[in-house]
Amino acid sequence: MKHLKPVFYLLLSVLVASFSGIFIKLSSLPPTTIAFYRVFIASLLFFLVKRRVGLFSLKKEMLSLIAGFFLAMHFFFWVSAFNHTTVAGAVIPLTLQPVLTGLLSWLVYGERLSRFRIVTGSTVVAGVVLALAGKEGFSGISRGDLLAVIGVVFFCGYLVLGRYLNRAMGSMNFSLKTHALASTVLAFLVPSFRVVEAREWFILIGLGVGCSFLGYLLINLSLKYFSSSVVGVVLVGEPVLSILWSFLLLGEAVTFFEIIGFIIAIIGLVLFILKT
Repeated sequence: MKHLKPVFYLLLSVLVASFSGIFIKLSSLPPTTIAFYRVFIASLLFFLVKRRVGLFSLKKEMLSLIAGFFLAMHFFFWVSAFNHTTVAGAVIPLTLQPVLTGLLSWLVYGERLSRFRIVTGSTVVAGVVLALAGKEGFSGISRGDLLAVIGVVFFCGYLVLGRYLNRAMGSMNFSLKTHALASTVLAFLVPSFRVVEAREWFILIGLGVGCSFLGYLLINLSLKYFSSSVVGVVLVGEPVLSILWSFLLLGEAVTFFEIIGFIIAIIGLVLFILKT
């Protein structure tokens, strides 16, 4: 039973995170309001757990500010995408994250890109393009799909900086600082702070407590027992479950090309992560 706990943590993190798109779709609040409260609630919980905020060198503090801005832009663009596309259209671009992070790591840290990683990474990109373009009958990628892709790019920037800052600051310090800065940035983008209905608070708490805070903690617990490659492969289940929930709970249809493109992207992604 003791050995099943790490597996439970990892699977639960995927399950919790997979409801993010459903919560966003169910909310009637403006995208920036959803993004703000999601990050703000998570930052409060990180503060309650951490209590004390460490101070570091000017370079590290400046990089954490940039990372926090990237996190804010990720949620701003990604949450906004749901107003213009389906859950599938918003979550399929998430499969680009390991590939784009690998490319940015090559540019920033000089990490080697093998021929195999280039081929499998290109397979992921081709699958995502097929899924997004085919959804509209190859008449072009929708605005929502583009917003989702931009959001993923900003998240990759956050992860690349996080690789260095997590080690330099500690994961809790990094998470607290970046979430606090991100909530501050998003606060300026909220059109107006009005009274939020009880129903909306359930959605916002689900996003902030479950999808952001709890999901993060469970993934970090999993990394103590499994390699990042194993965790990365299992996390591929997040967009898969998100699309399944959108079909079962929201009745959103998935097109033939979305399915084929998504399968191609998943195959390329699993090979990319395992080889890495």
